[in-house]
Amino acid sequence: MKLPASAVVLASALLLPSLAHADDAALVDTLKAFTRCDASFFSRLNTHRDAWQAYAPLKQEKDFTWIAVRDRTDRKANAVPVSAPAIAGLKLLSYNDEVADLGPLGLYYYWGFIVDGGVDEVAKHFAALLDQPGALQKGDGEYTRSELKVGNTWQGIKPMPGKAPGLRNVERVLIVEPEGKLGTQSRVSCSVQGGVNAGLLALLRPDIAPVDYPRTVVETTLGDVAVPPNVLQRLDAPLLQPRFKTLTYTYLSRNGDGKDAPVTVTLKAEGGLLVKNEAYGRAFNVDRLMLADLIQLKSKMNGVGAGQVLLTRDADLKVPTHWTPGQTLSAHLQMAYVPTKPTDLPTETTLTCTVGERFPARQVFASLTGDAIRLVCEQDDYKSNRAFIEDLGVALTLESTSSQTHYVNEFTALDVVR
Repeated sequence: MKLPASAVVLASALLLPSLAHADDAALVDTLKAFTRCDASFFSRLNTHRDAWQAYAPLKQEKDFTWIAVRDRTDRKANAVPVSAPAIAGLKLLSYNDEVADLGPLGLYYYWGFIVDGGVDEVAKHFAALLDQPGALQKGDGEYTRSELKVGNTWQGIKPMPGKAPGLRNVERVLIVEPEGKLGTQSRVSCSVQGGVNAGLLALLRPDIAPVDYPRTVVETTLGDVAVPPNVLQRLDAPLLQPRFKTLTYTYLSRNGDGKDAPVTVTLKAEGGLLVKNEAYGRAFNVDRLMLADLIQLKSKMNGVGAGQVLLTRDADLKVPTHWTPGQTLSAHLQMAYVPTKPTDLPTETTLTCTVGERFPARQVFASLTGDAIRLVCEQDDYKSNRAFIEDLGVALTLESTSSQTHYVNEFTALDVVR
């Protein structure tokens, strides 16, 4: 039996609220998945693509759908408008998909939305969508949830704005921050950043084609680069031989402005030389191979820099046979970066230290025994006051001065294995 037209209209009217409600639930479910900053966002977009296709340009492959920008590598083409109605109290204005290669600071993959409203308001609505709302922490004008990849899991960490993960760590971040200067819009982004590789990108970002995965680069380590034999042959200096197996110490580097920076140093004796690591907090560290922690044979910065090893290719050393006040110790070093870049130039530096008086080593740190010999050293723009700890065969820097800086070091911990 054919229904009257009025009945058809009534049936449609009754059905419309149900359809609208279903669409609203689909949009909310998708946005909730977005806050996880993983592949579930693209899976939910695929499940709910009928609800989204009227509001943003979509592309689909297999079980995943994504909002498609023209070119994520081009700032002028990495965003598209979004015209969806308010979702969970959030009015989305556009979708952004960006990638940035910051060299030694890491690879950065961003995806997210520009949202109408100030940061506090937008963060409140997004926190309600999170599996753990308290993980979104308020900072200085932004809200952040930070995670560090540990093995095959993600571990929540305290947000550290301005500190790059480098190439050895991978972080996953959800951030709500101001967009523009008027305070009327916010940018909500997921970011996976640092030493991102193809395998991880395949897990988190199925919208990125394999052809666009990052190229795997094997980073040069300090141990990969050998000190030339001609340099090693000139290091015969009995006065500078280590007398311990390992030495670990921490000092506060005070510069007079109240900002004391703790540094932890680990030294391991190997073949008459010292393998050294200087840890400057979580931000970065430096590996070195040293003679008595006075003369550098090679070094590499980890977490910053270009990932190269600075190698001493030639050395001219003059080391006294005894610590006699007024005598000098000097080293003229010719250095170059490995691997070499086309723009790299070799460098030269000269260290000159004048031997001073003896004083009790316990004045440097209470547990030290025997004498310390004061060394007043100059190298390029730097002047330093050092203490050579005779019982250990190593120099500790007490004070350093350049044309722009002045630091006094206070040793707070020291442990030695002989």
